[in-house]
Amino acid sequence: MRHKLMLAGALGVGSIGLFGAAALGAFGPDASASVVSAVAPAASAVMGEDKTGDRLKQLLDGLVQKGVITQQQEDAIVAAAKDATAKQVRTAKVVRDFLGESAKYLGLAQKDLVTKLPGTSLGKIADTTANKSKAGLVTDLSVAANDDITKALTDKKITDDQAKKLRDGLAAEINTFVDRTWPTKPAVAPRAVVPNVKAFLGDMLQAARDYLGGVTLQDVTTAMRNGKSLGDIAADKGKTRDGLVLTLTTAANANIDKAVASNKLTAEQAATLKTKVAAEIATFVDRKAPAKTTTNRTTTKTP
Repeated sequence: MRHKLMLAGALGVGSIGLFGAAALGAFGPDASASVVSAVAPAASAVMGEDKTGDRLKQLLDGLVQKGVITQQQEDAIVAAAKDATAKQVRTAKVVRDFLGESAKYLGLAQKDLVTKLPGTSLGKIADTTANKSKAGLVTDLSVAANDDITKALTDKKITDDQAKKLRDGLAAEINTFVDRTWPTKPAVAPRAVVPNVKAFLGDMLQAARDYLGGVTLQDVTTAMRNGKSLGDIAADKGKTRDGLVLTLTTAANANIDKAVASNKLTAEQAATLKTKVAAEIATFVDRKAPAKTTTNRTTTKTP
């Protein structure tokens, strides 16, 4: 196991260009035959940096010469690394954006195509577009994707094996993409906005003073400072608390009805507001301010 880890470490070091004679000399001749499975991941990392595999082979050739691994093990490591690297290649990294290419084929801006997609497929859109068809779209995407794969191969971004695997899977991938029904966005019901009931209560203090027979603001303020509520003040003036509540409620409901008549509120909003009026007014009428106390100070004069 120690030799496996050392070999994997040498491959990892090699991936950043720091391997050399000292690293190779650290291995003994007794490396295990299972070294392939131990070092294949590190070897694939080296190959991932060098698509041709030259650096990996150079490193492994040195290990064969040192007697650390056999030629058969080197071949197995190279094959395993190529396979691992091929699995890491994704079509999206090589092939162009299918949605963008579809929009180009259909003669649409991509954003316009996106708005058409919910609830349907690209194939159906193609079939209902003048001079276009699903078959034509599939052919266009296939040609474009193969061109991209050829360019990636020419630029040595992928190997021949990787290019073959990409091409082998293209037909199924393109057909799935073209036939896919795009999900529709669930309809979101607009949230009902109910205005604040306080906006329709009006000047309740003025309305209360009118009901109480035109008492002054000073009179009301003084009474409330002495711990009385508007209901209590009404009783002192020969009125009733319930009569005050009814007067204020009638005025608030009239304001709400006026808002409905001028289309500022819906009937449903008005009904909701009216259910809140009574509680707001009762709180207002029964509220008592803390009574203020006065403290008599005695001053003692020093004779």
